Amino acid sequence: MTWDWLFDLSGPGLWLLGGAILLLLLFSRPLLSIIFSDRDEKRFQGRLNLFRLACLLALVILVIRGVAHPGAQSLWFTRLLGVLLIVYVAYLTFYLVSRLILRRFGRERQRDEETVYVETYNSRLLTLLAAILIGVVALVAIIRVLGYSTWLEAGGVLGVLGVMLALTQGAWVPDLVSGLVILNSRLAEEGDVVQLGENPEEIYMVFRTRLFFTELLHLANNHRVLIQNSRLRGMTVQSLSRFASARGLRERLVIKVGYEVTGEQVNRLFEQVMEEALADPDIPVEEKYEAEIRPLNAGDYGVEWGCFYHTKEPRSLLRTRQQMLALVLRIARDQKLSLATPLLVDEGRVG
Repeated sequence: MTWDWLFDLSGPGLWLLGGAILLLLLFSRPLLSIIFSDRDEKRFQGRLNLFRLACLLALVILVIRGVAHPGAQSLWFTRLLGVLLIVYVAYLTFYLVSRLILRRFGRERQRDEETVYVETYNSRLLTLLAAILIGVVALVAIIRVLGYSTWLEAGGVLGVLGVMLALTQGAWVPDLVSGLVILNSRLAEEGDVVQLGENPEEIYMVFRTRLFFTELLHLANNHRVLIQNSRLRGMTVQSLSRFASARGLRERLVIKVGYEVTGEQVNRLFEQVMEEALADPDIPVEEKYEAEIRPLNAGDYGVEWGCFYHTKEPRSLLRTRQQMLALVLRIARDQKLSLATPLLVDEGRVG
């Protein structure tokens, strides 16, 4: 048994299929707006252009089939039409199934003042299983459409593809498994603010965790970063959105002063800084918890003092640090308090 009966497009069948494709082309935008709910206009326009291109290719193939070779029954372009149809139907089916899985097994989160569904370990695993099932069915259908009529021939083609996947598994399996581990740990979910490594400037917001890589938004430079899931899994990831207590993040404001500066002067400086920070609505400092002021280190150059405060807005962390430092500099100048530490001079080398 062959699949040629699917492509017996002669007479009324040819006109019927052509009319259906024209209707899909004319109503492509409202149809896709129902299927795809993305608010990203650029992504939606790309999918719309792809759909319209597929419709135009199908029309061209039908014209060749019906006009240039009206009597042919099993030409290559009829099979090409079947392959295009199977690929696009498989893509739409996977999108709809993955969307249903995400809404059923995903988790609602706030991201950029928008409520979205983010992936979890269960939703990602079910999506992978659905992708494998739909991919195998589509692949078998394409093989049969291309003329491999027996299951033995189809199995041989599938075996070759299986060998290719096995040979290349070192390039994609680690990222795939690492993505599942990251989702299961819940320490780097979409919308979370994380710090990679020990550099306090390397602060990112997790934008999306994909199959093989994670998309991050660099909060300092406002650009997007793609990092492999396996590499991200091997890094030190500090989750700034997962507070250890209800107080929020415990931040530290540090200054260095000479030994001539007394503790009372430093306390007066930090107290006024905190007072003005709490009065400024643009600086997200927690007013419920009193700031802690204490010396941190002492040495030949001077004394290091720190003021500890709390904040619950990790996305504004870099801006908050800069605003607090600006307050310290201005208030220290107003109080005529020098923040310069003396240089250490080797008396044996003087002269």
